[in-house]
Amino acid sequence: MREGEERAGMVEDHALPLPSYLSYLLYQTEQHRRAMATDLLARHGLTFAKWVAMISLRRFGDLSMTRLAKLSATDRTTLTRSIDSLIADGLVQRETSSADRRIVVIRLTENGRALLANIRAEIRPLNHDVCANLTPEEQAAMTRALQKMLGGLIAEADWKDDVLAFSAPAPAV
Repeated sequence: MREGEERAGMVEDHALPLPSYLSYLLYQTEQHRRAMATDLLARHGLTFAKWVAMISLRRFGDLSMTRLAKLSATDRTTLTRSIDSLIADGLVQRETSSADRRIVVIRLTENGRALLANIRAEIRPLNHDVCANLTPEEQAAMTRALQKMLGGLIAEADWKDDVLAFSAPAPAV
């Protein structure tokens, strides 16, 4: 392989190929954003995992633990601990599905909805700050690129649209 070919795909002034460097930047960006969000959430008595579960419930409605784990990209052990704690705090409740008594669903309580409304007012400026150095066009282009990347990582077609849109209504459970 010629020297020029070895450098193909490398980021100028970096020893990593472009896909590796991009992954590194995505990881670092999310870690820094998550640290800032974690501090904000802790003031409300929530961990990041609990908040992600709650916003998934707000967005999609009542969910089974399996669906909640998929939509929140959280492993079942962490999710179970988070849900148990949220139940103890009166922010969510666990119920049997009215459509199928074998299925247990998780539902936000009114206290949970109220807490999320308070947090939303505080987290929006944080999200704005994360994107402050990007123009609206750059934000839109980055969104499209990340949707493509994430879509390529999700094998299950029935989950892909929900995860990418994060806005589809939950199916009846």
